[in-house]
Amino acid sequence: MRKKYIMWILTICMVASMSSTAVAFAETTGSGVTQAETTQAAIKLEKISLSLEDVYKQLENSKTMELIKLQKQSDESVAKGYSETSSSLRQMEKSDAIIAGFDTSNKKVVEKRRDFANSMLAANNEARVNGLKQDAFQKYYTLKNTETQVQIANEGLTLKKNFLETTKRKYQVGMASKSEVDNAENEVKSAEAQLEALKNSLQQLKSNFNSYLGYDISQEVVLTDVIQEIVLPKTNLSDAIASALKNRNEMKEASYMVELSQLNFNSYKAYPSSSSKYISAKTQLLNAEIAKQNKPTDMELDVRKKYDSMMDSYNAVQTGKKTLKSAEDTLNTATRKYNLGMVTITDVQQAQLGLNSAKLSQANALLNYNLSVENYNLSMGVGTSPANL
Repeated sequence: MRKKYIMWILTICMVASMSSTAVAFAETTGSGVTQAETTQAAIKLEKISLSLEDVYKQLENSKTMELIKLQKQSDESVAKGYSETSSSLRQMEKSDAIIAGFDTSNKKVVEKRRDFANSMLAANNEARVNGLKQDAFQKYYTLKNTETQVQIANEGLTLKKNFLETTKRKYQVGMASKSEVDNAENEVKSAEAQLEALKNSLQQLKSNFNSYLGYDISQEVVLTDVIQEIVLPKTNLSDAIASALKNRNEMKEASYMVELSQLNFNSYKAYPSSSSKYISAKTQLLNAEIAKQNKPTDMELDVRKKYDSMMDSYNAVQTGKKTLKSAEDTLNTATRKYNLGMVTITDVQQAQLGLNSAKLSQANALLNYNLSVENYNLSMGVGTSPANL
């Protein structure tokens, strides 16, 4: 009897020990992560608040900025290479040395390449940074606007559902037709589809934005800047065009290519005009001259297009403000009349839907305006395209 009692006690102890081990194991691996990993995940998913300036600072350490810095180093290396070649050609000219593959008559070509490369180092880097900031500007405010659209669309869906319920009640008492109910139901279905599409778009934009900044795609980011009407640029169209013709990299490169092609053609002037080398050099020069001749028109059209886009979007914002004010007044009037028993709840709900629609349109108008202002401002400087060295 005593032996059975001892065995029973030992069995209980073993079961208890195994249970404790199982619980400990479950706490460590049951969820697939350790406590340290859980803590790390919690920290990783903590909200991050970002203004547009914060995004610009964040990009200072991005892979894209690293690439821009490497491209600047590459430009510097190209300029240095031209300088070294120019120096070598000068030495050969002094010593009357002849090296296979080199001709001292190319000295002016190399010097022109050297001078242009050195003159474009800062402008090329500025253009690449402009392109990076322009891209960040567009991504930031497009995401912000989509968040606003989701919010407004969600409000709109609620309003349309309320309107549907009101229409159904009116139908039950003979105050609305079946077609009115059907139309209200279709409006709800359409609003649901629109909201779902916006939510999907928002999720995709969030993931892309996080990836763009080097975050985990599930990172929650709060954009703190508000899309609002920025001041219309003071630079008029004529001054903007003049500035673009003076500063754009495309203009400088076009002039450079003519000078370079002319120097190259000078090397083949003595060749028969029917020879392939003469024809090739002459063709290159003519193409460069045509490109230079057309470039001012191209730049002017580019600036004009961006100016027109800016003014169109500016006018759309001004119209949107009036429409929004009118919708707000209509809702206030409908609400007052409803409180006095002069109109039905249907009239109030329709006014609410009108205001919701005006808000959605104005949000899109503000986004387009802000983006167009950014594009116009960039068009009158060095631009966003680096010159070929």
